Amino acid sequence: MSDRSIPRSYRMMQGFGVNTFTLINAESKRVFVKFHWLPELGVHSLVWDEALKIAGQDPDFHRKDLEEAINNGAYPEWTLGVQIIEEVDEHKFEFDILDDTKIWPEDLVPLKKVGKLVLNRTVDEFFPETEQVAFCTSHVVPGIGFSDDPVLQGRNFSYFDTQTSRLGINWQELPINRPVCPVFNFNKDGRMKHRINASKVNYHPNRFEEIQPVPKEMGGYAFHRDRINGIKERTRGPKFQEHFNQAQLFWNSMSGHEKQHIVNAFSFELTHCDDPVVYQRMCERLRDVDFELARQVALNVGGPEPKGVRPNHGKVAKGLSQMEYIPETPLIKGRRIAILVADGFNSTEVNEIRAALKAGMATTWLIGLRRGTVYGAGETVKSSSGMSTDHSFESMRSTMFDAIIIPSGHSHIAAISKVGRVVHWVREAFGHLKPIAAVGEGIAFLRDVVQLPGISYAVEGSNESVVDSYGVVTTNKLSLTRETFRLAKGDTTFIGKFGLTVSMHRNFQRELDGLVARVPF
Repeated sequence: MSDRSIPRSYRMMQGFGVNTFTLINAESKRVFVKFHWLPELGVHSLVWDEALKIAGQDPDFHRKDLEEAINNGAYPEWTLGVQIIEEVDEHKFEFDILDDTKIWPEDLVPLKKVGKLVLNRTVDEFFPETEQVAFCTSHVVPGIGFSDDPVLQGRNFSYFDTQTSRLGINWQELPINRPVCPVFNFNKDGRMKHRINASKVNYHPNRFEEIQPVPKEMGGYAFHRDRINGIKERTRGPKFQEHFNQAQLFWNSMSGHEKQHIVNAFSFELTHCDDPVVYQRMCERLRDVDFELARQVALNVGGPEPKGVRPNHGKVAKGLSQMEYIPETPLIKGRRIAILVADGFNSTEVNEIRAALKAGMATTWLIGLRRGTVYGAGETVKSSSGMSTDHSFESMRSTMFDAIIIPSGHSHIAAISKVGRVVHWVREAFGHLKPIAAVGEGIAFLRDVVQLPGISYAVEGSNESVVDSYGVVTTNKLSLTRETFRLAKGDTTFIGKFGLTVSMHRNFQRELDGLVARVPF
């Protein structure tokens, strides 16, 4: 129900290993480990209304976004982090470290950054490289082992079994699944066998002294020797039965707008349920997490206010709120920015803006009344080749972009002011909390036609003022000679302020201050 379930992009998703693996060093010392992937661009999400619309407007939105970024050289990057717990500390926590429904709070188990993943190309052929890929939790390199995590133990069997039934017994010989380092085993025959073995034996030991296993000292895999003492039972430890402490921890760690989004998500789903028993019981379970959460949801779905209060421990944890993952160095890498144009726009201004944003590795798209050639102010078919719009307002909606820009130009503004779809475009972007920028006559369009509430604009007649109000950046005149691209707090240039706003992803203060509720979109 949190914002993490509707990511803006695969490039902005945080990855979790979920299962508890082990690491074993050269001295056979073993520790427990969880793996994490931290996106370079931060952890960002869509808003609910936007996610619903994208699902219908472009079901391939996320795959296209990933491929577009790679093809444009804005390679997605993730940092590999690990959380490590010593074997002697396995039982020192109030949660069971082998319970996959529990996190290891970073305050208790710090995250150590150890590597990086970069996606720098797309597949050459989709089916053999994507459809035939077979993930398997038991495929590990020497030094990584398996804990008694019950889900991991089940996965080690079920993943192998699934791939065998899906792709055949020799699925590990398909090119995409084949080890990079040549590996020999004793598996022979079966359907779709790829390798042809010249050896006469496929077992060890054998009288020919062939096919010797690689010893541990030379890099071969060896299972860790576990010391076992006690009674083995098919059951879970008592700590597995505690279900609410970490739910409270997650809720307590959310920012104001993230909490509101969780309330809205529960309310949306439960109002589609007509059985009072179901939504009342759900509100009772939410009461065990936080009374205010349960009270707000119950009010929204038409249920009675939950009775009784389960004490909230009041603890918070590092790394749970998405707001903690905004990059320290502002980035607009791979961001999609729409520039709204019609005949008569300021083409020099647009060219400067596009060049500056390109320097930050963002992509800009011209959106017009139609797809085709559009001419700047003072340009004609005879005097200029014009610019080609990428899409029309009808064929591509604001949901597909991270921010929008409205350049200056009298006739251009007059044209788009008469089109309801353009007005809806801007209102929708505002409602989805996206950065909006306007220059010159574009300011009057925002103020008088779109009528954005509660926004302050650049003062008419001033050439120097750049105003940022709730993520709406305006200036009366673009200082073209000064608009070199840089992202730094305190930058007073139009592009600098707009770029910094884009790097923050959304302006959530609009929502918290009630501005979004006043705009139809």
